[in-house]
Amino acid sequence: MKGLPAASNWRLRGAMLAAFASLFMAELAFADTDSKEVENVSVVGMSPLGIGVLTALSPFQVQVYSAADIDKDKSYSVAGFLDQHGSGISVNDAQSNPLQPDIRFRGYAASPLLGSSQGVVVYYNGVRINEVFGDTVNWDLLPASSVQEMALVAGVNPVFGQNALGGAIVIKGKTGFSSPEGALDLSAGAFGQRAISVSQGFHGENWGGFLSLEKYDEDGWRDFSPTEARSAYASLSRHDARSELDVFFNFSDTYLKGNGAIPVGLLEADREAVFTHPDLTENQMSMANIVYSRWLSDDVKLSSNLFYRQVNTNSFNGDGTEFETCDAPNDDVLCEDDSDELARDQFDNPVSSEFNAVNNISRRQQRSWGASAQLYWNVELGELVHHITSGVDYLAGMTDFNSQVEFARLTETRSTTRSGLYDAEGFTSLRAVTRMAAWYFSDTFLLSEHFSLTAIMRYNVVDVGSKDLSDERPELTANHRYKSMNGGLGMNWVLSESLSMYAGAYQSSRAPTPVELACSHPDAPCVLPNTFLADPPLKDVLARSIEWGLRGESVIRQKAALEWRVALFSTTNHDDIHFQTVGGVSSNQGFFTNIGDTRHQGLEANTALRSGKWLVDLSYTYLDARYETAFTSFSPNHPNSVNGALMVEKGNKIPSIPAHNAKVSLAYEWTEKLRSRIAVNASSGVYLRGDEANQDSKTASYSVVNASIEYRPTKRIRWNIEAKNILDEEYERFGLYGEPDEVLEDLDNESPRFLSPAAPRSVVLGASYHW
Repeated sequence: MKGLPAASNWRLRGAMLAAFASLFMAELAFADTDSKEVENVSVVGMSPLGIGVLTALSPFQVQVYSAADIDKDKSYSVAGFLDQHGSGISVNDAQSNPLQPDIRFRGYAASPLLGSSQGVVVYYNGVRINEVFGDTVNWDLLPASSVQEMALVAGVNPVFGQNALGGAIVIKGKTGFSSPEGALDLSAGAFGQRAISVSQGFHGENWGGFLSLEKYDEDGWRDFSPTEARSAYASLSRHDARSELDVFFNFSDTYLKGNGAIPVGLLEADREAVFTHPDLTENQMSMANIVYSRWLSDDVKLSSNLFYRQVNTNSFNGDGTEFETCDAPNDDVLCEDDSDELARDQFDNPVSSEFNAVNNISRRQQRSWGASAQLYWNVELGELVHHITSGVDYLAGMTDFNSQVEFARLTETRSTTRSGLYDAEGFTSLRAVTRMAAWYFSDTFLLSEHFSLTAIMRYNVVDVGSKDLSDERPELTANHRYKSMNGGLGMNWVLSESLSMYAGAYQSSRAPTPVELACSHPDAPCVLPNTFLADPPLKDVLARSIEWGLRGESVIRQKAALEWRVALFSTTNHDDIHFQTVGGVSSNQGFFTNIGDTRHQGLEANTALRSGKWLVDLSYTYLDARYETAFTSFSPNHPNSVNGALMVEKGNKIPSIPAHNAKVSLAYEWTEKLRSRIAVNASSGVYLRGDEANQDSKTASYSVVNASIEYRPTKRIRWNIEAKNILDEEYERFGLYGEPDEVLEDLDNESPRFLSPAAPRSVVLGASYHW
């Protein structure tokens, strides 16, 4: 194990311990008051098998949302709801597509992009759906209409296994028992957006079923940016007094154009423009799993899960070329960048200098399967009541990855042509295999009716192997094994009927993914997500955290209730993994490496006030995300780089993570039939990716106002109007550095800054019928 952080880095921890001590004195003052009983505080819900009993008495920060909460937002994807409502959630619009956001939880990424270092784990009906090749999360494959309940478990939590560094998102799907009604939803709005969803649930005494079908399309507000998504979800259930059997099926098919960041000079001229295109991602997903649970006695419950998941991804990215016109007398053909070596196609012929672009084409077939079993036991040992959970899980995944680089020409609209000629050195054929096995244990025991402790332990073994299938790159064939023992200790203290406190210290980890290992050599950078050239070892990331929080609720008046919670947290990542950019027109060439330590620390505060017809929700997050180790960052397109590099000092802020994020929602029920809501999302600016040294300016801070109105002429019919960004704020939430003059030579502003513009004002009309 690595040593603890230096004493100088414990300022926030000291404040947390001081607050802990002050509340110890407060407990003495409350000792004679009636306290809330600590009942049924099992950690079943902390397991990967489902939400279960995630209560306000858990020794960590938890947000739980119901199907009714999620339905109010009218987003196709779960990510859209998280963006608008999730406390501690921020978003990077790296792709500028509503179904492809980079979700960040306490600054840790759950992203669909292979270049992001992932730090959040997502479970859907007990299945870990971080994809096996890069731990990415395809939000387009998570339609909100299938969600019965969703919990955001903040912070390091070893029970959830790999990637639970910033938190875990646990989702439970609908069944005929939870959603026995039927519904038809229709919507249409700005930028060609149109959606239809139909669902039907039913159940008898023991059997139930649920089926939903959904279709979403939009033309996109930016040029050449259409999106299509189709999904089907079904469940079949058999429940009785002592057991539950649920079988789930998921199918999704999406077509996503995400044309990403553009040069500042082009952005100033036309916010709807794209740099080069197309940037196309096609996902097809199918998944089936069986969840069974049974109470073996009044105090013992056995749960199990068996699943199979397959995701096929095709990508086609039209980009500017890194090849250069050769010096005379060979100026009619292309050479490798910064060399005199001729570029050659698959027929070993020199390539004409008329090709000023490339198409990066790749296909990933990811298959994963696995099983888990868990035993919950409520037992009295001596004078203490213990709620024990012990489980094992196993996941295996195989990825077949193929890529090629096609020579192309740019058209007048900066799209790319097809030629059928491919870079002879740009082919990759790789098979990656991941196996994860784990045993976990947790015990919540009650020391008194006011005070409980939770002890957690998890042992992980992760094997990552890869094999070159082309016989051209034997260095890609390698095997790696990572073992880790993680754990933590948490407490919950009920101070009164209206006040409780929790605290905890936890450790978790994540092993490098196949894509990180296959793209980790500084002398052989790869073009994400296409060409992998070397496979040296990387260390696994170890995260240690400490957290303290308060939760309270009170009745202000007879019809007014106030709920609030506040948390202080600090997490240190040891041997964090970072993508180092070494070039590319859009900074997409680079490699993954361990850069040392990083720290995420800050404060989260949430409050909800319900008074008569009013409902007010407020959340605020302050996040200080910094590098704790100095290192050299490669950023050749940065205006201040020296020989393509920047010196990052200890204390520099991590790019793409806002320090301040606030979400305010005000809802009012005018009559039983008419309701309205207005919401404001505000965030501070972020440093651009590639500015790890913090030498350039940030993106601007922003505040966006959204509003909605719902009218119910009958109990079965609903009409709604939803307006986003009603003040038409122009803002950006992501940026990086590139080479605009490689494609555009006549820009007035030749800054290398690339920004992803956020969506302008839009209005969507919707109607639904429930039966």
